[in-house]
Amino acid sequence: MTYNSAKVIGECLRSLYDGSCGLRKEVFVVDNASSDNSVSFVQSQFPEVIIIANQENRWFAAANNQAILRSRGRYILQLNPDTIISESALRKMIEFLDNNPGSGAVSVRLLNPDGSLQPSARNFPTNRNLVIQHILPWRRISKSLAGKLVFEFWDHNRARPVDWLIGACLMVRRQTIEEVGLKDESFPMFYEEADWCYRIHQAGWSIWLIPDGHVVHLGSTSTMQRWGDKLVLQYYKGKHQFILKHYGMCSLLLHRFFFSGLLLVRMALACIAWLLGGLGGSGDTTNRQRNLMRFYVEALLIQLRGSAAVSDRLRKEKSGCDGSGR
Repeated sequence: MTYNSAKVIGECLRSLYDGSCGLRKEVFVVDNASSDNSVSFVQSQFPEVIIIANQENRWFAAANNQAILRSRGRYILQLNPDTIISESALRKMIEFLDNNPGSGAVSVRLLNPDGSLQPSARNFPTNRNLVIQHILPWRRISKSLAGKLVFEFWDHNRARPVDWLIGACLMVRRQTIEEVGLKDESFPMFYEEADWCYRIHQAGWSIWLIPDGHVVHLGSTSTMQRWGDKLVLQYYKGKHQFILKHYGMCSLLLHRFFFSGLLLVRMALACIAWLLGGLGGSGDTTNRQRNLMRFYVEALLIQLRGSAAVSDRLRKEKSGCDGSGR
């Protein structure tokens, strides 16, 4: 899927073709009404690519579904335009799915442009995982133990089944898609891959991260154009949507209240740092603390407004639930 991605899509497609030499393939680029020359660039530089040019922004999940519906391969690779895939990665993922028939999806390590690891494996946001991730004193816990409990703290150095993977690079078996269905388009951008992976697990398939090969991910090139520094707030909304869909309203309410408390603590610390910075810090430091305060206020409002809406729905529906996030 592209959205004003002309500056990065060329290197992505070149790396894809370099890594798939000798493989039978079809390559789709779905453009979500870019205002730059994304479509014309791909047409001129990669005439063999199948382009689906939308007249409006259909967002990430719907755009991916368009390509999946037109594809014919036994494996479907979802690849962001702001990625550069290593020559071995594509073949390693194919080999893994060939040799592990119970695996529904697989990905390789994501790297930052400087070569450092970009953790791409995630835990599902259950109540238990929420408490583990945000309450335990991680700085005092060994890295090996932390990596066992929370996928984001794992060094991604071996093949391992995971809950879900960031969708910048994700290869899914066609048979799996036929069983679980396409991506849920009610998730326009964030947590759509978590929802997909959850349904893949529910159907009895496993999802793996393998260390062989890698993908350099520039990170949020298109979404930063849309939301800028408010990007993480949109991420929160997708996360809440996921929790409501799969764990219910009680779990969502518990999550919002819990996270609101964490935000209040962080906001208080940021406020203290802002005041101290105003007394003796530089202008840049003061501005950073002020911006951080604004972010925490906005994030807290999202939590509180959502909590009020969920509480209203609970009262209206009078549905019994135990709030266990599994």
